[in-house]
Amino acid sequence: MRWATAAAVLAATQGAACAGAFTLEKGETKLFATAYVTSGDHYFDGRGRLKARDRLRKQDFQLYAEHGLADGLTVFGAGALERITVSGAERSQRRGLGRTELGARVRLAEPGAWIVSAQGGVVIAGAKRSEGLAAIGETDDQVDMRLLVARSFDAFARPAFVDVQVGYRTRSGDPANEVRVDVTLGVRPAPRWLLLAQSFNVFGQGRWDGPYALKQRIHKVQAAALLELTAALTIYAAVFATPSARDALDERGAQIGIGYRF
Repeated sequence: MRWATAAAVLAATQGAACAGAFTLEKGETKLFATAYVTSGDHYFDGRGRLKARDRLRKQDFQLYAEHGLADGLTVFGAGALERITVSGAERSQRRGLGRTELGARVRLAEPGAWIVSAQGGVVIAGAKRSEGLAAIGETDDQVDMRLLVARSFDAFARPAFVDVQVGYRTRSGDPANEVRVDVTLGVRPAPRWLLLAQSFNVFGQGRWDGPYALKQRIHKVQAAALLELTAALTIYAAVFATPSARDALDERGAQIGIGYRF
């Protein structure tokens, strides 16, 4: 399903880059350039209540690539430049290299309309602790392992798919390890259009060490649309929000991007 992998890359804005369970054909390559902005001036406290805080604004430009190394084996990598600004009673700013990720996805089984895959990746932080308040939560290296299950089906006589990912992410330094659950529902209402509804969920496995004793639980939702301009070129846009969380920023934002396959 050629369009499903392109759709799932929109999950990249919610953390390190990750595609869906679908793998590429041997020799196939996909490139994506994505720009997004997110901001928030409220946070969810430890009981999930919204409270005012200094405004945080993050701008990010990411390049993502994946390549079908062999049948059922796709390798991927991502790099980003970011600018984070905290304004209010406390002011801080950092700009420079964001997170870099390298990993691989292996198709384990493909019974009928189902696909089951496993994925692993390492994430290298670009920020340093010395960069201050704007770098909090950006300075840790990570290892992400996950199981991915997808199914293709028809919805109201239109092609559709659902992709579910369950993973465990270890984080170095102060942040606690996390369980992650991501769900994507995609429907193609017209031959060149694809619409997505996505949910990204983070469950912290303990409190952070260091000066910020956070025990995070984050639930984000995203709506996206993709348009195939040609067989090789795709443009896409998305908006996202955080309807509920604990010990986390009330983030809202948008992204635009372009994809190319060959």
